[in-house]
Amino acid sequence: MNLYQNFPNDSSRDYREDELFLTIESLRSELIEVAQERSLSDLTVLELSQRLDGYIVLAQNLMMESLRSRKNGSAAFSKNTKSQRVRNKAALQQ
Repeated sequence: MNLYQNFPNDSSRDYREDELFLTIESLRSELIEVAQERSLSDLTVLELSQRLDGYIVLAQNLMMESLRSRKNGSAAFSKNTKSQRVRNKAALQQ
């Protein structure tokens, strides 16, 4: 899954957004299931939690970018600046 790819039209952007939220929901469900079976300090639980946090931060960044774009009157999810790409990549690597 390449979340940094820029798509040329709105339907592709919607697909990317849907894919991101499905990933978040899938990780959330998996985390709940694993956490119920293991200790909250278990390495697997911590790794899943960190991955989920990274995707949540990415989704928040995309939502904020969309709000800024609407406020500025430009197209939502326009090409990311280098600093935005670095923040998104860092969020996923946590």
